[in-house]
Amino acid sequence: MTRFQMEISGALGAYWIISAQEEMEKAVKYARENAIVEEDGAIRWKSNGAYLMDDFCEKLEYAGFPFSRKATQAAREAQDAAFLKRYRETNRGMDEATKAEARAAFGEGTTIVDVLSGEKITL
Repeated sequence: MTRFQMEISGALGAYWIISAQEEMEKAVKYARENAIVEEDGAIRWKSNGAYLMDDFCEKLEYAGFPFSRKATQAAREAQDAAFLKRYRETNRGMDEATKAEARAAFGEGTTIVDVLSGEKITL
């Protein structure tokens, strides 16, 4: 059970039911003004084209907003995969100033990992 489900169901008390309902109403209003639902039902932001995150979709789905959570999730996963592919292809590694900051934080000789590219960097 997600936090939102616990709140809206009353499992956390009356205050959280009201809070969850208000949050849900705000999410619907914001989505109506700032999101686009595509033909397949996937929903994305007008401003940057990013597909909505699942926690936001959960609120919209609960409110009965017309979109497909499954299509949104699939589109978001494809969008994320494309981003990571581009990042790995264009990543130039750490510049010397950034390495110096990392050495100061983690210590000389420490190996750190860029979690997006998988590159291991010894400081």
